[in-house]
Amino acid sequence: MVAHTPTLFACVALVATIMAFCLILVGQFNQRDGLLTIGVGLLAHALAYIGYSSYGHAPLWFTYGAANTLLAVALAFYGASLFRIVELPVPWWRVFAPAGLMLVLMASLIETLEPRMLAATLVLMVQCALIIHWTRRYIPAHGRARMLLIIGSSISLIGLGMRVVAVLGGGAAQMRYDVSNLKQTISVSIGTFTAMMISLGLVLLAKERSESLLQHLAQRDVLTGILNRRAILEQFSTELERARLGNAYLAVAMVDIDHFKQINDVYGHLAGEEMIRHCVCHLTQRLRHSDSIGRYGGEEFLLLLPGTSPEGAISVLDQLRASLAEAPAHFGGASIELRISIGVCCVVPEHADTTASLLARADAALYEAKGLGRNTLRLVH
Repeated sequence: MVAHTPTLFACVALVATIMAFCLILVGQFNQRDGLLTIGVGLLAHALAYIGYSSYGHAPLWFTYGAANTLLAVALAFYGASLFRIVELPVPWWRVFAPAGLMLVLMASLIETLEPRMLAATLVLMVQCALIIHWTRRYIPAHGRARMLLIIGSSISLIGLGMRVVAVLGGGAAQMRYDVSNLKQTISVSIGTFTAMMISLGLVLLAKERSESLLQHLAQRDVLTGILNRRAILEQFSTELERARLGNAYLAVAMVDIDHFKQINDVYGHLAGEEMIRHCVCHLTQRLRHSDSIGRYGGEEFLLLLPGTSPEGAISVLDQLRASLAEAPAHFGGASIELRISIGVCCVVPEHADTTASLLARADAALYEAKGLGRNTLRLVH
């Protein structure tokens, strides 16, 4: 089926304009999520297709030179949106360099046919390839947005490649924007479809990032940034099941800051919060990547050390206790020494072992450590 090419261009311009209006409207309230940048890109996309639809009825510099430059600008904004959504600095010169090159090439080749068509198409292909590269490099492998961006850009490369083959094969005249034939219909349809896929992929990426951030915030303690009570208990269940299946040791440690109420009474609650942050920072910097730490209560923390034997747990945790005692915190000009008591339960989990039972044993060991004068460690098997 052969479609009327200018009509196709006009339809794409209309759809892109509506999408641009919606994204610019909602994106201005939170410019960090990238929606505003996507909207600006769609607006440039719409203007480009308005230019294409006017081919043969307006000056060539507008319908071809400006239109292709605007399309390159649109792709540049899509690339910038990708960086903004994943919260990376936008390399503006790399993102917009192809658009600048397009402007120069269109200005110098506007009176030609094959050279200007090849130049415009190749620049757009480079931009699509860059979007694929940035997507593969900066977006995690899982996720629907990544798939949409890669597929959309890849299909766009195929559509643009068709134009290159047609031009090199002597069919440049058949690929003019005011000509309607099967090749042109397929090429324009592919370009239209993939442009929508890229923009929708970016919107979906912004949604996935927002959901990921909300999930992260829901699992984090506001004061310290480590796992909150609910999240560390969920991690505990996971580690317990993994240790049980692997017949491996799991060390569970309850850590409590000694005389914390006295610190609050003498220095104030702001100082107490700073002591908690100092303690967490000290501990997290010395734990392994495979270990987990969460805030279990006010000044109480739960540590999970998978694959750690009783001897290894005692060695690691006692070093943490001793090193913290030698690293006082500072608040309001005062140097405040911190001491911690630690209760540890280290077992190869059996079927009867649960998170509740192991927590109870570690908690009992903690109270035993406090009963022995604090600033010490007790282990139960």
